[in-house]
Amino acid sequence: MKGYKILEIYLNFSCNQRCIHCFNSDEFRSSHKDLEFKTVAETLFKMRKEGYNWLSLLGGEPTVYPDIFKVVSLAKNLGYRRILTFSNAQKYSDKLFVSHIKKSGLTDSVISVFGHTAQLHESVTRVPGSFDKVIKAINNLKEKKINIMIVLVLNALNYKYFPEIVKFFLNKGIKHYMFFALKYQGRMNDNEAMSKMAVKLSVAFSRIDEVHEIFKKRKLRFPTIVHVPPCILPGYVMYLDNYRTKGSSILLQDRKLSGIDKAHKDLVFKPACKKCIYYSGCSGFDAEYAKVFGDDEFKPVMISRADKKVKG
Repeated sequence: MKGYKILEIYLNFSCNQRCIHCFNSDEFRSSHKDLEFKTVAETLFKMRKEGYNWLSLLGGEPTVYPDIFKVVSLAKNLGYRRILTFSNAQKYSDKLFVSHIKKSGLTDSVISVFGHTAQLHESVTRVPGSFDKVIKAINNLKEKKINIMIVLVLNALNYKYFPEIVKFFLNKGIKHYMFFALKYQGRMNDNEAMSKMAVKLSVAFSRIDEVHEIFKKRKLRFPTIVHVPPCILPGYVMYLDNYRTKGSSILLQDRKLSGIDKAHKDLVFKPACKKCIYYSGCSGFDAEYAKVFGDDEFKPVMISRADKKVKG
């Protein structure tokens, strides 16, 4: 983002949902404690002095972190211009909670959704009533003028409804989105998750052109796409998060053990990738994904394919 240096802090690994695809396993969660507030505070001071002015709070679920209000308030007082949570929005269904965190200094929240119906959303979260809480949360956050962005993780359960999900939340007045591909780690290594959620990238994004038309008709900027290499979506290279982008600084409990660190770094190329016109700016493809589906999808983009009109 222009004018911003981004600091990401993973406050915890505890969560009030049981999402079937979570990239941190149950074993990993149980063996890691919340970050101490002292550690968080020291990092906020240090990084602010180095010019960081955007704070992203993640987990687990950051809103269940015991000192969440203190963290947000301290960041605000230190001069972080944008303070946001990556959240499942369950706590934001409580108006008092939203009021308190707004007063503390929260400016934005990124909310994970998996469908436009309770049945579809809760087939992933495995928490009855979680979809209704998301809808209440959206209303509460809008009332307090906290900016909302929707993250939609495409998977075998929801990719067929991609345009319908987008329309549903656009009609709720939400204009900002990110579209994620699955990461094949953590709970996704379980047989149940693999059988229900796994899907090829080319299939998961098979309705992307329809979704592009929706945003075009509404004169809205098309969203960022995450965890997808340019050879899968050559017409959408300008929207790919991992193509010629700078990473943010991240604070984790244990970088060596964390599944999050693996999600950021476990990317590979095959020899043919060097022929691709996007090779110099590409981050590679997910090695764990290739173990499931192979690497046949990842074909070098030559000039003829690149001539396909880039979506704008």
